[in-house]
Amino acid sequence: MAAPIESLLNEICESEDPIEELKSLRTAVLATPVSGLRQAVSGARLEIIFGLLNTNDKEQIEVCVEILSRVLQALEPIQLAQNYKTALQSGLNHPNDSVKVLTLTQMGRVAGHAEGVSQMLNSAEILCDVIECISVERIAVAKEAIAALSKLSNTKAGLDVLFHSDLLNKMKDVMLTSDIIRYRVYELIVEVSTVSPVSLDYCANSGLISQMLEELTGDDVLVRATAIEMVTNLAQSQHGRQYLAQQGIMDKISNMINIFGAHNYLKLKTYLNEGPYYINAVSSVITEGAD
Repeated sequence: MAAPIESLLNEICESEDPIEELKSLRTAVLATPVSGLRQAVSGARLEIIFGLLNTNDKEQIEVCVEILSRVLQALEPIQLAQNYKTALQSGLNHPNDSVKVLTLTQMGRVAGHAEGVSQMLNSAEILCDVIECISVERIAVAKEAIAALSKLSNTKAGLDVLFHSDLLNKMKDVMLTSDIIRYRVYELIVEVSTVSPVSLDYCANSGLISQMLEELTGDDVLVRATAIEMVTNLAQSQHGRQYLAQQGIMDKISNMINIFGAHNYLKLKTYLNEGPYYINAVSSVITEGAD
């Protein structure tokens, strides 16, 4: 299958309107097992497909995304980081959200790889673009960005880059976009914090956890309820519970529930599951406490 794929890439390169050739290539790569693709795309000129993403033709973009989604699975994360750094950065800034999701998925693979993560940590500009993707309206894009940054934080080097550099300021700037985006960043902070006591210390020292906890006493009831959701997620880890207990937060939440009333919290639970904050419903633990 290597020869047909290379041949199709050559045809695409020579065509002024390559949509039919792209569809043939899509059929070829989807018919080839990932293990077979590994050899087929070794040294292949995938930059041709990346380049064809630079169009306003939605069909062409869709076909290219399908091809790359399949083909890039056959590459090792370190290959992505070393050979397609420029293409990946372009993908992060592409106006089409499907391209962003594709790119962020691959960035997540790189962030979860021992050698790939070191390449990623040396690219502050790319990391800034990943953080910026948290503010994209489409939730699928934001989720992939959060997942990639969370994987990056599994190493001390990753924690240092995110919380001891200008990237922390970038996160804080992104939070100013809206209430929704601010809580997406809180979601990232909670995910990182639950990994280990060390990661929790990094997040606490950044000031973002204390900022999140201050939301518990805000004037907006929905914002307060969303803050409770975040805090509840943080409490899923033992070190998270210990931290919250030391801050006196669990007692504060219990008092809020008693004051607000069970009936209103049930209504909030339904609203938050469907409303504009794009988060899960307030946890059953909170609801049970309100009964």
